[in-house]
Formats: sequence, C-alpha cells, structure tokens
Amino acid sequence: MKRFPALIALLLLAALTGTESALAAQARQRLILFIAHADVPPYYIDEPGQPGKGILPDILRAITESLDMTFTVRRLPDKRGWDMLRKGDVDVYASAREWVLEPDRFLWTEPFMVNEDVFLYLADSTLTFRHPLDLYGKRVAGIKGFVYPALESHFGPGRIERIDAPSPDALLQLLILNRADAILINRTEIEWMFHNRKDLNPDLFRMDPNPVDLAWFRFIFPRNRDWEPVIEQFNDRIREMRENGALERILDHYR
Repeated sequence: MKRFPALIALLLLAALTGTESALAAQARQRLILFIAHADVPPYYIDEPGQPGKGILPDILRAITESLDMTFTVRRLPDKRGWDMLRKGDVDVYASAREWVLEPDRFLWTEPFMVNEDVFLYLADSTLTFRHPLDLYGKRVAGIKGFVYPALESHFGPGRIERIDAPSPDALLQLLILNRADAILINRTEIEWMFHNRKDLNPDLFRMDPNPVDLAWFRFIFPRNRDWEPVIEQFNDRIREMRENGALERILDHYR
C-alpha cells in the first residue's frame, strides 16, 4: 500500500512530461520568422496587409509546407531580433555565415541561395573591378553599417574612400550626382529594382560583371533548443528543391 503514492506520482509526472512534449512538438510546427530589414525587395517585400512576401519567405514557405509546418513574421529592430533569436524567443532568420559575428553561436542549414555584391558605375565610366587596387583613389559608396569583407582592409586614407548611404536609392543618387565613382550594390536587389521601378532608367548605369563578394544564404536557428532534427529536415528539402528545380523557379519569379 505504501508504494501507491509513489506510483501515482510517477504516473502523474509521466503524464505531465508527455503533455509538455506534445505541446513542444505542436509549437515547433509554428515557426516565428524574424525579419530585420522588411523593406529590402526582393528578399523581403513589405506590403500592407501582406506580410511574408519575397524570395526568402517564399523559400521558407515551400520548405515548411512540405513538412506540415507554418510560420509567422515578426519585424524587429536588428539588434533586438538577433538577441531574441539567440535566446530562442524567435525561431528562424536568413543570413550568411560570413556576415555574422561568431556564427557558431547559432545552428545553420545548408546554403540555398548565393548573394553577390557588385559595383555599379555610370554608363560612361571606364572603371572595372578585378582587384581592390583598381579602386584606389576612388570614392566608393556602400550601405551604412554593412561589411564588405573583400574590401574592408582597403578602405581608408590613400586607399579607397568609403562613403556611407542609408539605402540603395541613396546610393544611386550619389552616383547620378557624381558624388561617388562607384557604388556597392546587391545584384539581385538592383536587378529587381531595374525591372520593377519605372522611375529608374537602367541605361544610365553599368554593372561590373565581376562580383566583389559572394556569400550563401542559409536559415539560422537558435542553439540549445533541440532544433537539430528540424534542420536535418530542412537540409533534405533544400537538396530536393535544388534537384527538382523548385528553388530556381522561386528565384525566376523575382528576376
């Protein structure tokens, strides 16, 4: 008779543990995507009443739907979003390892999309990028706060003069007004702008065929939250989408 209370306690503990596991599994089916820069088309397109549009949400949606998962979008200030991701208060973000300080603080999927930073010049410019030395003595504009790994050691007095701008539109204005000799721009972003913005004339500009830097987008998850099995599923799906052309079809939609 004395063993019954202990047995009942064990059964209650097992039931509670099972309930917690079920709730955790259910919660895992509903991801929270953190977006730090919601107005960077075509990666994220911020339209009223239509959250979660753009290349990166579309790729995440294709993956999660095949795994019977869903996601919601939270737009957060950059620093706060990264802090919440590290703590596990949001679940997933998309970035490149090369852009993240101490990337091993997080878990990463396989790469699924290449990012290229390129130089854009005025159409009549004779500049061409083969090596950073080609830009010594020139004024190069980039997005404020962005790091360009291949060029960082070449910025400074007597080398490349860096000018900061808050947005791609501001970069283009610097070029048009001859306040910069070249601007650093994301190839996917500027091609989308040229194809979708009637106020921009692509004929005014020339894009350098040589990328300044290459980096691969991956999805990022917090450590110490048991995301490893989900990441394995993501990786399987990324490989499958690459092989069957689904990834390329999403990218083609935004070209």
